[in-house]
Amino acid sequence: MPDRTTERPRRYDESMSLLVDIASQALDPGYADAAARRPVGDSTPRRPWLAVTGVLAATLLVVIAGVQAHRSAPSASRSRDRLVAQVEAHGHSVDALQARLDRLRTDTDGLRHVALASSAAGERLARRLDAEELAAGTVAVTGPGLRVTLDDSRDGQNRVLDRDLQAAVNALWAAGAEAVAVDGQRMTAQSAIRQAGDAVLVNFEPVSAPYDIDAVGDPVTLETAFGASPTAARLRAYVQLYGLRFHYARAGSVSLPPAPGLTLRYAHVASTPVSGP
Repeated sequence: MPDRTTERPRRYDESMSLLVDIASQALDPGYADAAARRPVGDSTPRRPWLAVTGVLAATLLVVIAGVQAHRSAPSASRSRDRLVAQVEAHGHSVDALQARLDRLRTDTDGLRHVALASSAAGERLARRLDAEELAAGTVAVTGPGLRVTLDDSRDGQNRVLDRDLQAAVNALWAAGAEAVAVDGQRMTAQSAIRQAGDAVLVNFEPVSAPYDIDAVGDPVTLETAFGASPTAARLRAYVQLYGLRFHYARAGSVSLPPAPGLTLRYAHVASTPVSGP
């Protein structure tokens, strides 16, 4: 009868022998046999030229990329310079056309006033046209008013946003302003104040801080109504909370330019009757 005390104790994890073999023999048997057949002391790679070739190929690729980048740099710089020159040239052309348009408008207004001044009905029509042009912003305006200044914080971390300028302009209109301009851009019913990244656009033209908002109207009325508005109170709070700079004061004479490029739209009689709701 065999002595059971001399038998190998039975392992309870024999079902996991594959995992045990993987853990105990990390090297594949084929690699182990090849290493055993290698002569003792032979630790050099079998094909050293492969490593040398790889290093040379990588170096060659880096050199070729550097040469191509160096050659293309002057071409890219010339293309950029040409684009900048074209933009500047087109900008000068637009400015010249705008100046010509302003002169033609002035001449047209003068001829119209001369033609309408010949009769009482014409004078009444001229006064009405003047009031409509003032409201539309198509004529330059000069008169007393109020100047509001908004600026970023001194450290530049907090900036005046487009909605801050929008609120200030709307508050001036509500205070009784007859005409308003932001950094020389006349505000009309078609004007827009928008944020484009870090820049602020007024009438699609970039403006920069500090922002001067000029309003033509009775200075006392404008100062009183604007200073008591919720917008002014909110801007004063921004001064305390975020370090923005906000100031307004009466101005004895404010000159506002006409609005550029107004698009006129006319109503027409519908060709077919429109049914009600």
